Amino acid sequence: MKRNTVIPALFIGCTLILSGCGQKNYVKTDLPATSAAASGESMSAATEAPEPVKIENPDNQAQQKETGKNTSAPGITAALHTYKEGNVSIQYPAVSGMEDGAMEEKINTLLKSNALEILKAYSVNSEKDSLSLTAKVNSVDRKRVTVVYTGLFSGAGAAHPINVFFTNTVDMSLAKDIRLTDYADPNLLAEYIRSDGCQLYDASPELTEALIPYFDQTRLETYAKMFQKADFPMEAASSGHTPAFPESFSYEDHGTIIVSIPVPHSLGDFALIKYTPETK
Repeated sequence: MKRNTVIPALFIGCTLILSGCGQKNYVKTDLPATSAAASGESMSAATEAPEPVKIENPDNQAQQKETGKNTSAPGITAALHTYKEGNVSIQYPAVSGMEDGAMEEKINTLLKSNALEILKAYSVNSEKDSLSLTAKVNSVDRKRVTVVYTGLFSGAGAAHPINVFFTNTVDMSLAKDIRLTDYADPNLLAEYIRSDGCQLYDASPELTEALIPYFDQTRLETYAKMFQKADFPMEAASSGHTPAFPESFSYEDHGTIIVSIPVPHSLGDFALIKYTPETK
């Protein structure tokens, strides 16, 4: 009973904490300088854009620094492009250097298509609303490319902007989306989030203290169903309806799975959970 009386105060405190800290489950309004260097792809103008920013696999770069040898797949790189229309700016990657040109085209079409799905999900009006998303290529090699998207959406007349987070992992050999269910059991993950061992990803102690009780308020079945539908591809829509944008997204980083779940705006709109299953 005492814990419930503390939560509202923690909510307020976390709002102040989030506005001052660069935590990964909160997106600041100022964008990195690198986003300005990415190429522009405008729907309303046909001006030439700067050369896209090339992204090397960070794992390969670290290993090369240690050993002095370049272990990356020859020629496999990713570059950030930017879709622009009105008040909308969305970064998305494109891979290059693959031996199979047709497969490379399929992968790039899928990456861009998934990045732009947010426009339908939020019913974005490019003239009245504002949406700014930056993309980070977490890894890229012959097996897969993993992208993390963060940004802000401000609807016309809305009281406050919404923090946006989603990810996309694509199998490079199949040009197919990789989902959370491909490497984790939704039911076990749901149990983990409700357990004492649940760990948040890069969250302050104050934020953690507010989030853990909130997780307890959601049923296991609700989380399990959410994780079953996590990540792209989106489920087909019923007649006359827009496909439902996933509530949860995930990506794998050195054997650890990072999973997002929706939370109240006072807690940052989304929270990131760190999960390492015993078997994959």
